[in-house]
Amino acid sequence: MKMGITKLLAVYAAILSTIGFAWNLYRDLLDRAKLQVSAKVRRIAVGTDGKSFAVKPDLPVEGASQQLFVVMTVVNVGRRPVLWEGWGGMYIKPVNGRHLFSVVGRDLPKMLLEGERHSELTPVEDDLRPANDNLKSIFIWDASGRNWKLSRSQLKELKEEARQSSRVAQL
Repeated sequence: MKMGITKLLAVYAAILSTIGFAWNLYRDLLDRAKLQVSAKVRRIAVGTDGKSFAVKPDLPVEGASQQLFVVMTVVNVGRRPVLWEGWGGMYIKPVNGRHLFSVVGRDLPKMLLEGERHSELTPVEDDLRPANDNLKSIFIWDASGRNWKLSRSQLKELKEEARQSSRVAQL
C-alpha cells in the first residue's frame, strides 16, 4: 500500500512541476517588447485647440496643408517599454549613391510604455520619396538595435497611396 501512495505522489509532483515549468516558459515568452508599425500618406491640419492632426489627402479639411507627409506610427503592443530611436528605409536602386536613408525625428528618441503610441512625419518630395516605387522597405529601430519594418502589404499600400495622393494634388 505504501508503494502505491508513493508512486501516486511522485506522478502528482511530476505533473505539477511540468505544469509550473510550462506556465513560466509561456509567461516569459509573452513578456517581451512588441511593436506595431504603420505608415500612411497624410496632410497635416491644426485643430481649434491648437493641436496638429493628420488627415487623408482627399478629405476637404479647412486649414489642412497642401504638402503631403509620410506619417510613421508605432504602437507598443508588448509588455515591456521600448525606446524608439529612429526611422528610415532602404531603396532598391541607390539615390545619391546610397541605398539607406534615415529620417530626422521631431520627438525621437521616445520611450513607449505598454499600450502607448507615437507618430513621426516627413514631407513627401516631388518624386514621392520616401514613398515612391524605388522604396524597398521602411522600418524603425529601437535602443537594442532591433528593426521593426512595414509588411509587404503595408509597403504596397503606402506606395499606392502616395501615387494616388500626388495625382489628386496635381488636379
